[in-house]
Amino acid sequence: MPAARQAAQTNWNRAGDEYGRARPLQEQSSNGRLPIDDEFRSAIEAEYNASAEAFVDLQYGVLQIAEARDVGILLMRRTELARELRANKSYPADDTAAMLKRLTLSSRNSWHDFSSGLTAADLDLGRFDRRCSLINRPFLALDMDDDPLLLVSPILVSDATMYALSGLRDGTLQNQFWTSDIAKSYVGKRAEEAGLAFEERVAERLRSLGLRAWTRVKLSWILNAKVEQTLGDIDVLAVSTDSLRVWVIEAKDLRFCRTEAEVSARLSEYRGQIEIDAKGREKPDKMARHIRRVQFLRARNDGTCARLQLSTPPEIHGLLIVDSPQPMNFYMLDKLEDGQSTFLEGIETFKF
Repeated sequence: MPAARQAAQTNWNRAGDEYGRARPLQEQSSNGRLPIDDEFRSAIEAEYNASAEAFVDLQYGVLQIAEARDVGILLMRRTELARELRANKSYPADDTAAMLKRLTLSSRNSWHDFSSGLTAADLDLGRFDRRCSLINRPFLALDMDDDPLLLVSPILVSDATMYALSGLRDGTLQNQFWTSDIAKSYVGKRAEEAGLAFEERVAERLRSLGLRAWTRVKLSWILNAKVEQTLGDIDVLAVSTDSLRVWVIEAKDLRFCRTEAEVSARLSEYRGQIEIDAKGREKPDKMARHIRRVQFLRARNDGTCARLQLSTPPEIHGLLIVDSPQPMNFYMLDKLEDGQSTFLEGIETFKF
C-alpha cells in the first residue's frame, strides 16, 4: 500500500526530528507536579476525576502490583485494585474510585444489549476511538457486579494512558472518545490550532518555492467587495512565480484513515456534492464548499488584479493539500473540476 508506506515514512521522519525536543509527560518537576499547562491539566482531571499525576502514574501503580504478585495479568475486584493503589506510598492519590470506574469497560448481557444508553457505533469493531473500546477503557469487567471483577493488563493500561494523553494534547482524538465537556472543548481547540498551524506550514513551503502566499484569506479582501459569509474563507491563497495563475488552496491536516469505516466517512465528506436536508436547504460537503469558492473567484478573476498586484487577470485553480495520504487522493477527486490534490511532502513536484 503506497499510502500506508508514505504515511509511515512521514511519521518516522517527524518522530526523528522531534525526538528529545519535548519533555515527556512522565517527567515531573521538583514539587512532584507534571510540567503541563493549566488547560491541559484541567482537561485531564475533568475527564478522569483525578489529578493529572494520579492518571499518568496509574500505569506504574498497576505494573507494581503485577510485579509484586509475579503475574503478567491481574484478576481482581475494582475495590481491591483501589485498595492496592492506596497502600502504595509512592502513588499520588488516595481516592481512585471515580477514575477506575471511568476506565472500566463494563460487561453486558449480550452483544446487542444497549440498556446502558449505548449505540451500535459505540460497539462497532470497525470504528477506532469509540466510546466502548479497550484503548479507551483498559479495565475489562468480567461480570456485572457493582464491584466488578477486572481483567487488567499493565501493558494495555500503559498504552491506553499514553494514547489518551497524546490524543488529548494533539487534538487528534475527538468525537465520543471523551465524556467531559471540558475535555471535548480542549481537544476541539487543539485540533483547530493544529489546523491553523498546518495552513502556515503550507504557506511557508509555497513561499520557499518562490510563490506568494497568504493564509486564511477572505474573498472580500481579494475582491475589495462585499461577499456572502456563507462562502467561507480560503485556507491558503497563492500566486505562481510568473503571476499568471492564482491557486485557491484547501489545506487540511487530516489523519490517516485506518479502517474501512474511516475511509467511507472521509470519502463522503469530499465527494464535491450538495445534499438537500429535511428543510429543503442545500448542504454542500467540504469539497463542494471549496469548489464553490474557486468558481466564485474565477468568475471575478479580473477583480483580483489590484489586490494581488497582477497586470492581467489570472487563471484561477483549486487545489487540496493534505499532510497524509487520503482515499480521495487516489479515487474520485480527479473526476471533479478543481479537484486536484497533492501531499505537503511532495509539493515540490507539483506544477504550479
